Amino acid sequence: MAGDRSGGPPEQPPGRADDRSGTSKTDAKLTSLEQRILESAIRGAVPRLVSASHTDLTSELRDGDVPPEFDFHLHPELDPKARELPGTEKAIGYRAALTQALIQPDPRGHRDMIEELQRSDLPMHTLAIQLFSPVAAHLGRLWCNDETDFIQVAVASTRLGMIVNHLSQNRSQTIRDRQKARRVLLARTQGALHTIGVSIVASCFRDMGWEVDGGADLELNDNLYMRLSNSSYSLLGISVGRVDEVDECAAAIRRIQSNRGLGAMKIAVGGPAVMKSPGAFRGIGADMVAKSALEVMHLADQMRA
Repeated sequence: MAGDRSGGPPEQPPGRADDRSGTSKTDAKLTSLEQRILESAIRGAVPRLVSASHTDLTSELRDGDVPPEFDFHLHPELDPKARELPGTEKAIGYRAALTQALIQPDPRGHRDMIEELQRSDLPMHTLAIQLFSPVAAHLGRLWCNDETDFIQVAVASTRLGMIVNHLSQNRSQTIRDRQKARRVLLARTQGALHTIGVSIVASCFRDMGWEVDGGADLELNDNLYMRLSNSSYSLLGISVGRVDEVDECAAAIRRIQSNRGLGAMKIAVGGPAVMKSPGAFRGIGADMVAKSALEVMHLADQMRA
């Protein structure tokens, strides 16, 4: 898995343990998927080690100048601000184990991973930025490169969403005592079918003390405008699924901004389409075009006052 620091090979599947005679089976072979995970881990370690020794290579990079080996979606730790998140190294160390738990047929690894992450007591926003987001990006890359099939990616994405939601809701009790002066409404366009990103962003906001409304089930329709009319929000976050939805998104923003009662609310757009083509969304009236959950978190942090 990209970004793993464990240095060890993937966990052996059932049936490949040492034999009963006490002699280790040195001829055990990795599956093709396990080989790809190991190769990805090796490739991912190289740019991270280089950047750690030569921070000047990444400090001056602009959006359009980032080469593939410095993919911040797969390796958010290359961002100096992301490296400041508490527990970053520990969260990175879970990437390979989480990926294996998501793709292996046995569901027990998935349940064990939930328990392990609960015991880790890492901040939810650190897990979201340094663990969940890069693992989701890695799954997406495997799919785009035809390195895995639809069923496996669908199962892995569902499991990842369950982990994010379980941990986020489990920790919500500790957040309820915080002052709820800041509220965020999350919505998506109709083309944003992969909603794991919305869940990750929601978990970040909850962990930072925000009250979160809406989510993956709220689309850009009359239900959204009704919620905006009936409640007060500091921020509206819109996840855009396809680049061709930019006009729909722009029209929604214009309609919202025409309501004088919503003038103080900030609007951020993000999602797969923004990640793919951020330039297409820079002139549509949003206060922020966020290419990652990390950028959304920075915006939320700036709105503390």
